[in-house]
Amino acid sequence: MWLAAATGLSALTGVAAPELKTDVDPVCGLPRLALKSMLADNAVELQASDDLGAPGVWETLLRVAPGTQETVWFDPETPRRGRRFYRVEVRPPTEWTQAANFALNDQDGRRHDFLREGDAKAVVLVFTDNAHLAEVWARIRPLHERHGAEGVRFWLVNPTDPRGTLSGAVRDAGVKVPVLHDGAQLVARTWGVQTVGEVVALDRAQFEPFYVGALSSRYPDGTTPEVPHLGKALDEFTTGRTVAVQRVKATGDVLGLAAPRVPDYPTEIAPLVQSRCVGCHRPGDIGSFPMLRHADLVERAREIRDSVLSGSMPPWQADPAHGEFSNDFSLTPDEASRLVAWIDAGLPKGGAGDPLVENPPQAPASWALGQPDKVVSIPAQTIPSSGEVPYRYLMVKNPWNRDVWLRGAAVKPGNRAVVHHSLVFLAKTVLDFLQIQGGLGGFFAGYVPGVEDAFYPEGTGKLLPAGAYLVFQMHYTPNGKASTDTTQLGFYEAKVRPARELNTTAAYDTGFSIPPGAKDHEVVAETTVDRNSILYEMSPHMHYRGARMRFEAFYPDGRSETLLNVPGYEFDWQAMYRLKEPKRLPAGTRLRITGGFDNSKWNPWNPSPTSIVQFGEQTDDEMLIGYLNIAPE
Repeated sequence: MWLAAATGLSALTGVAAPELKTDVDPVCGLPRLALKSMLADNAVELQASDDLGAPGVWETLLRVAPGTQETVWFDPETPRRGRRFYRVEVRPPTEWTQAANFALNDQDGRRHDFLREGDAKAVVLVFTDNAHLAEVWARIRPLHERHGAEGVRFWLVNPTDPRGTLSGAVRDAGVKVPVLHDGAQLVARTWGVQTVGEVVALDRAQFEPFYVGALSSRYPDGTTPEVPHLGKALDEFTTGRTVAVQRVKATGDVLGLAAPRVPDYPTEIAPLVQSRCVGCHRPGDIGSFPMLRHADLVERAREIRDSVLSGSMPPWQADPAHGEFSNDFSLTPDEASRLVAWIDAGLPKGGAGDPLVENPPQAPASWALGQPDKVVSIPAQTIPSSGEVPYRYLMVKNPWNRDVWLRGAAVKPGNRAVVHHSLVFLAKTVLDFLQIQGGLGGFFAGYVPGVEDAFYPEGTGKLLPAGAYLVFQMHYTPNGKASTDTTQLGFYEAKVRPARELNTTAAYDTGFSIPPGAKDHEVVAETTVDRNSILYEMSPHMHYRGARMRFEAFYPDGRSETLLNVPGYEFDWQAMYRLKEPKRLPAGTRLRITGGFDNSKWNPWNPSPTSIVQFGEQTDDEMLIGYLNIAPE
């Protein structure tokens, strides 16, 4: 039994209502539904249900754009369902934008950020798992070959399989486009994806889907030609025409996505926020807004959700596929999934209390590692209100009159509003001072945005020789008003001499030249370990055009491995990545760092996309430095 019923038309007084005609196709035996809509300002949806009396059981089969004359639809679900009822609903002309941005890593650890695809006309997401990868690629490949040159990007998205399995599956299937890993299933959830081959085609300029649903439809009679829904939508979109059919229900194998449950705020969400967010999002710290009560999360719900989808918060940039780090504060896929599920459910508070209020964070300590044993200060510096301030080099004498082994050293900016970074070097002679070279060879202590103070790795320390000078490299960025700064360096003395002397060294390159507009200009630098050593920490350093950096080890026996991959580098939040298990490097090991620079206009932080960019100290220049905290074995 089939029934067509028009509803939702009360607001259309004086306007011709949509028409829905139903009959049974004599060839395939399926319901033939002809949807006709001459509405100028509203889209129209064809919906179906198995039971008129049950609320919330209508599912959308088809959505057509305003002004679409007639679209014919065969419902392949009828033989399985037994009976079906149909209706039409009037909808706003466009979809609600469910995210401000999203970013995912592909099978090779490359990051794909939607907002940085500005030279694309459209980005087409096609969802699949490894088992169906070859089949889905075979269906997508002709569209990729046809529309790729027209500015259409194709990204396959895998929300179900482990990240480590993607590279092999991509290689075996011969896929020639990125396969993105949606480990937390947030991108799939954002657009309600459920089946293999389901498509979300996004207008890059508007960040609106112009087509969502089935890649194509083939009906069970075996004679009806396959309907290429995505192909038709792309033909219309790329030629500037209105995409007539905006949504088609996808059928086929399900992806097996986890059904999100609504997490409990007091026992799940509040502890997660306290452990991952409140440390920065508290008064007197660097978070852009406080997270001290449930109402703070409600007020910033959309911002929090967008930050999780884009990967910008928490600001941990290491690729989880390579290396484990003891200072990792990122959200696990399960934690990200729970947080977004709670936001999507309306941020239910539950209960009368609020753990964020009942357990307020402590105020930031003056010294994160506790009161130092000794403190030195640079002379007070005056910073102008505007302009570019050249690096300042200021010398301070070792406060001890003897050799001292340290278990830690921390730089504390006197004025965080204008101190971009401060590196401290040791100089015992004039030659040492001349060889500082802007920090290319390493440094003794430092402050950069995002790096948290920490004691040196267990069993290591740094030697502060008697009579040495500490050279502060100060980089100031004016913020619109004249100000002053007195940065300090605190020392933490080791009670006993450590087993190994820790050195901060680096691999770097200064001879590069980045062309104007280059979206992914690659630069490589290497250094060789000259004796058996232990690697503890790594830190990438680039400026605003820096987009990615990878640290690799090439061992004397021919083995190689990726030690750290940072696919989404951010200049304003840098980190020292401390290996959970320090890595032994035999003498002769080559350490390679590979950096990618985005000098295009689609890089939102790019100071000048039309400039040739070379090595330099100022932030509108560039650097390629891979810092290494390493000790002889």
